[in-house]
Amino acid sequence: MPKYYMPTVLLSGNNCIKRHPRHILHGKKCMIITGAKSAVLSGALDDVKAVLNDNNIEFELYSGVSGNTNISEIYNIAQTAKAHNIDYLIGIGGGSVLDAAKAVSVYVTNDIEPMQIFEEKYENTPLKVVCVPTTAGTGSDTTQYVMLTIDEPHNKHSFSSEMCFPYATYLDTRYTMTMPVDVTRNTAVDALCHAIESYLNVQASAFSDTVSLEAIRLIGKSAVALLSGKFSEEDRENLLVAASSGGMAVAHTGLNLVHLMGHKVTCSKNIPHGRANGALLVEFIAFVARTNIMRAVKVIDAFGYELSGFKKLIDRVAPIDVEITEEDIDEWVELAITDKELENCPCTVTKDDLRTIYYNAFINKERNYKEW
Repeated sequence: MPKYYMPTVLLSGNNCIKRHPRHILHGKKCMIITGAKSAVLSGALDDVKAVLNDNNIEFELYSGVSGNTNISEIYNIAQTAKAHNIDYLIGIGGGSVLDAAKAVSVYVTNDIEPMQIFEEKYENTPLKVVCVPTTAGTGSDTTQYVMLTIDEPHNKHSFSSEMCFPYATYLDTRYTMTMPVDVTRNTAVDALCHAIESYLNVQASAFSDTVSLEAIRLIGKSAVALLSGKFSEEDRENLLVAASSGGMAVAHTGLNLVHLMGHKVTCSKNIPHGRANGALLVEFIAFVARTNIMRAVKVIDAFGYELSGFKKLIDRVAPIDVEITEEDIDEWVELAITDKELENCPCTVTKDDLRTIYYNAFINKERNYKEW
């Protein structure tokens, strides 16, 4: 029976932190976790600190999280939080920062070794986490999923627990205005993948369909801005709401073929996450259309482009400029075929299917999308 569970309190609009401060106050002392730049440049860190100071909340600041921060470092952040008797956590930044905060919250309250976090068995409730996104793509601010970089081999691995939904998320468009164009494009494409992978999913329901189609529509409204690299405040709001909506959708359906295949490309070729996923997106839609043409058509209609035009847009917004060989593809197929997320695809998927999708996405430049 379909269900919809999303316990995160969503607060949005300009100055929402200052207008709704009570959802950021959960004890006497907190740890703020950020990346190196965006929390400061966006003004989000100053806004959070002002509210904490006004309410006499002590805080520790860790500002070193990046997309390559590994699980050992995150574990060490948690030990620091324990030593300082931290009551709750605030993550300010992109997906890597928010995921780090969620992982730290588990480590602080549970006496486990770093890799045991992936067992998804926690005796104690994690600390509350408040998320303040400064990018518009990952959806980590509205999901129970956490993606971490593991030490050996250098790869990414995820875990999931309903205890890891953030307590609250503040969506303030102002915090995304300083995003570089490339980051804006990559994260928007990632958010689009979340929404489409949720809609073309065996776990999809009327509830998840509603938010996933709206996310696709909102990103489509800002397609011209993604192409030009010139974003109005309305575009920024569309992309931010779409990112969180996409997160809400995959929180209930799980991810799908695009992400499981794209992760292999990102880790192997160091291609940004959104670009790697985006390159596979149109092939995924065409693949699902073989067995469910109507849902595939609804995706394209919601975005506002026909499939060949959609492909051209993705290629321009998130181009791939790294050489990919058939040997690379063979390696990725062997890794992808064992991924549990294959079960979410509405089509039966074979190794040959995976190889064809990879080949058409990265090597076959003559692929014609006028006919599915």
